[in-house]
Amino acid sequence: MSEKQVTKQLSIEINGQSYAVSPGEMIIEVADRHGIYIPRFCYHKKLSVAANCRMCLVEVEGARKPSPACATPIMDGMKVFTKSPTTISYQKKVMEFLLINHPLDCPICDQGGECELQDIAIGYGDDVSKYHETKRVFDDPSLGSLIATDMTRCIQCTRCVRFGEEISGDKELGAMGRGDHTQISTYVAKTVNSELSGNIIDLCPVGALTSKPFRFQARAWELQQYPTISAADAVGANIYAHVRRNQLMRVVPKENEAVNETWLADKDRFYYTGVYSEDRLTEPMIKKNDRWVEVSWEEALDFIKVAIEETKAQDGVNSIAALASESATTESLYLLQKLIRQIGSNNIDTRLKQGAHKTSLHTGVGFDCLLDEIENADAVLLVGSYLRKEIPLINHRVHTAFKKGSRVFALNSQYYDFNYDVETMQIEANELIYALANLVKAVSQKIATPIQSTQVKKVIDSVESLPEIEALAAELISRENPVLILGFDAILNKDFAGICALFSELKQLLHAKGGVLSFGANARGALLTGAASEYLPGGLENLQSGMSASSILSANTKLLLTFGIEPELDYIDGRKTLEALKAIDIVAVFSAYATDAMREYADIILPICTHFEEDGSFINIVGQTQRFKAVIPPYEASKPLWKVLRVLANLLALDGFSYQSLDEIYQEYAAIEKVMPQINPDNLLSNALPELQEGYTVLPAISMYSTFDTLRRGKPLQTTKDAAYYRALRISTKFAQQKSLQSSTRAIVSIDGESVELGVLIEEGLAANTIIVPFQLMSPCRTKWANVTITPVKTEVVSA
Repeated sequence: MSEKQVTKQLSIEINGQSYAVSPGEMIIEVADRHGIYIPRFCYHKKLSVAANCRMCLVEVEGARKPSPACATPIMDGMKVFTKSPTTISYQKKVMEFLLINHPLDCPICDQGGECELQDIAIGYGDDVSKYHETKRVFDDPSLGSLIATDMTRCIQCTRCVRFGEEISGDKELGAMGRGDHTQISTYVAKTVNSELSGNIIDLCPVGALTSKPFRFQARAWELQQYPTISAADAVGANIYAHVRRNQLMRVVPKENEAVNETWLADKDRFYYTGVYSEDRLTEPMIKKNDRWVEVSWEEALDFIKVAIEETKAQDGVNSIAALASESATTESLYLLQKLIRQIGSNNIDTRLKQGAHKTSLHTGVGFDCLLDEIENADAVLLVGSYLRKEIPLINHRVHTAFKKGSRVFALNSQYYDFNYDVETMQIEANELIYALANLVKAVSQKIATPIQSTQVKKVIDSVESLPEIEALAAELISRENPVLILGFDAILNKDFAGICALFSELKQLLHAKGGVLSFGANARGALLTGAASEYLPGGLENLQSGMSASSILSANTKLLLTFGIEPELDYIDGRKTLEALKAIDIVAVFSAYATDAMREYADIILPICTHFEEDGSFINIVGQTQRFKAVIPPYEASKPLWKVLRVLANLLALDGFSYQSLDEIYQEYAAIEKVMPQINPDNLLSNALPELQEGYTVLPAISMYSTFDTLRRGKPLQTTKDAAYYRALRISTKFAQQKSLQSSTRAIVSIDGESVELGVLIEEGLAANTIIVPFQLMSPCRTKWANVTITPVKTEVVSA
């Protein structure tokens, strides 16, 4: 086909108006683009065309039969009539057919008030049915804790089926039966386990699939809609918060092609349920004589002011430290680091979940490409990543690239269950750094490019080439647009620093896009504001670096301020973290929640807002700044963190904190010249690779539903199979045989004298000498499965 033919514009006439269109477009696409309404049920712009509801039938001049607008390609000179009596007659007959078996339960249907069938029936339906036969009834399959089903309402539009096949990559729903016995159900009575499953709620045009947490909570016309940004992960999905009487009732997607398109991950959609958790803090509390007493904000802030001043006088400013959440707003993080540094300390960090802490090692470096660029990759390499269960919306982009013809490779310790074909090279957790070094060496030799980093050169010279690595290198080199992604398994690995250095070198050699995943919604914001003490971006060079997160707990810290975190849950090895917290003289906690563990180690707890209750901004993984407004008022006595910090700074008589609005803080931060620095391998690599040791290697793993406080309180998410999977001890068949364990057991795992009961999953696809443990159970620094006993306690199936 010539270039002229490709760019040729055709002319089509709709309702007497002419439009220029491109070849291959369907009638409904042209109509939608020009605001011409055509009713539809099965058509969705992100899904393939099914043309099975027939509601979009239109009259086309010269056609013998009515034409479905969604499946009829335009032709030059075509004349279409969307409002003619003939078209309206077609559509009314289809509407009558769809309503034959539909139940008359609109008053109790959760979809009432926002139902597409209800809306279209007003314009195209009759008030009396000609049919008197008994309506068909179907059983309701169980789709888990997130989606409620009423399948008698289903009109078989198959949007949910096509979503599973084309978007989520899981063929979990399908059409069963024939004729008027056709029904949508799950395969062999299984449940839906996709991390994107909630999208079928939005896709369903009727009340067949609705939100289970929202079921019977409110009517659509009672809700007010406010735009905001999801804090569930580093994508920063655009969402609408639906509010009734100042209470957050549900979350739905807000379309943004550059970020989340029209989709949401389940964690984006359902983590709002954690806002009203039972342990939500209502008033400031101070521990007096080992008893917790509610106090005013004035007394609480005065306590912290005195604690800072006395600690500074008695022990020096270096004994004061702060730890903050990577999901805090950019403005709060900027204000926090400014306050801590004006006090005189530089000990502030947000890097709680990294397997290693070194200067310039920060997951906030994110990606150097936009999300939609990932879809154009011709090869994707996942390094230590189960991307599907880490950041689902980025995995969706990789899935799209795969459907376009991209090959996906992985260096992982386990053959993970991806929703597309991944060519995985299985590697023991402690050998990942060796595999990367080998890959860097192979790529460098094949493209005859010398290594720039002195440390990388020393390291790769010591490794031997492996045939399978050579083959992978050849594949990556042959691609024009590769994307490399460093995942959670790599970040939690004890060798993360070296892995990150080699990953960076590999990206440069291949001229690849991509980068490092992060756990928090605003890790990049934490990096750019200077809230990570050892890493100071351009414009903040006058500041000095302080202790890292790991050093803060192991050093001589006398006063610790924590902001939006639960260290015992956010740090690797929560058991040791609790011991360290109890040894600190004063721990001041700024949190939306108050846990039992927090009451043990804290001396004061102050209630701060969740991100739904405050204004602010997040910088997502690709560097897009997204500002948002509060959608609900603060809970009880909670305050936005930036306001608390401003008042505290004024009590301490610090300069530069006379802000009247959040926008002033944002403008001050925005005026700083910021340069995203590159990872320097020479700072991260030792002279030699770590020595390989005999025995089993432990790799911590964290659920995507447990990365920050509000998310881990979303009860519907915590009852999913994905959440249960990450609470289990995952072992190889080799280890199971040695310990005589079965996958259907729970076991008492005793570690250095302390015990915990866990489910046991025997993973055939797990590397023989790697053991994967729940995140809070053990430090990745433990290289051997030593001083550990496992005792089966009872039979219980642990769902994968």
